[in-house]
Amino acid sequence: MTHGRHSSGSGTPERALIMKVHRRHDRRRGLGLIVISLSILNFLWVVNFYISSFSSSQEDLFELSPQLTHSLSFLNDSEDFGRLVDRLNFNFLLNTKPCDTSSDIFMLVFIHSAPEHYHNRQTIRQTWGLETNLVNDSFRVVFLVGEVQNQSVQLTLEEENKVNQDIIQGNFIDSYRNLSYKYVMGLKWVTYFCRQARYVLKADDDIYIDIFQLVRHIKVSFEVSHGEGLVVCFLIKKPYVKRSQRSKWRVSFAEYPGTYYPSYCSGWAVLMSPLMVYNLYLQSSRVPYFWVDDVYVTGTLVKILGVKHVDITTSMSVNKEYVISWLQNNDTSLPPPFGYPDLSPENIHALWTKTLLYYNKSGTS
Repeated sequence: MTHGRHSSGSGTPERALIMKVHRRHDRRRGLGLIVISLSILNFLWVVNFYISSFSSSQEDLFELSPQLTHSLSFLNDSEDFGRLVDRLNFNFLLNTKPCDTSSDIFMLVFIHSAPEHYHNRQTIRQTWGLETNLVNDSFRVVFLVGEVQNQSVQLTLEEENKVNQDIIQGNFIDSYRNLSYKYVMGLKWVTYFCRQARYVLKADDDIYIDIFQLVRHIKVSFEVSHGEGLVVCFLIKKPYVKRSQRSKWRVSFAEYPGTYYPSYCSGWAVLMSPLMVYNLYLQSSRVPYFWVDDVYVTGTLVKILGVKHVDITTSMSVNKEYVISWLQNNDTSLPPPFGYPDLSPENIHALWTKTLLYYNKSGTS
């Protein structure tokens, strides 16, 4: 019994000590959990702050509408002239200045062309791009190309330009991945060498345009109050980013992580005000390069400026079947305003011939 009482008596302080240690440990663990919780909350708050700040800055980037202005004071000519987006060694290998001959130009057309596409350029020069087509509304046409590594092609380009004085060539390799450089080069060229144009049309070298109908549409729809942020085109809304390995326009997640692009213009015909051209050019030096040119210029840069596209898909829709049907029909009726992309030079000539026939018979142009 004595041994039992001794054992029992000595066990109670031990248990008390153990419980005290456990309570102290529980308190420390509780404090530790509180500290950890506070640290986590603080961390989450900091992360949320930076995410919010980043989102806000991105939101500002895309929703801020800079006051559209055409003051060249925003350009540091000595630095800017040699820059193209992220290229700091840019220069024009070929540069003609057809706008210098007139202080009043209704429309400047800059056309994306491949260096080897001589027949496409010549076809446009002989048809809808002939500058004497518009008697009362002067317009100029230039062709944009990149650098070529084939000396024979380069020499041919230089000879072609001596005859026509309408080729603008930049010192970047002409390729799909450099199309955004070509587009921005067009914006840059207009900014420096054709600011007096009242409208600027970007086009491709494989399309047809009823230039008479286009000018009439511009005057009726935009001449009085087109707004300085004018971008008129066939709009592609909520477009998926192409991920297929088979597509030449495939974009990796590293290049563009989003599922959709911002709405952008189908690039074969885009009408802009010169002020819009200037502001798009300004933004191009502030936004990282993205090689899908239509998305980069008429999607991302337009969205940054907070400008809404004018979609002419309904009013001037292009239907391949209708164009072919009109061309083959013996009746002389109003021409389609545009011919679909990838037209052959032969088809462009045929469309132009029938277009002239219509206007000659109707007595209008």
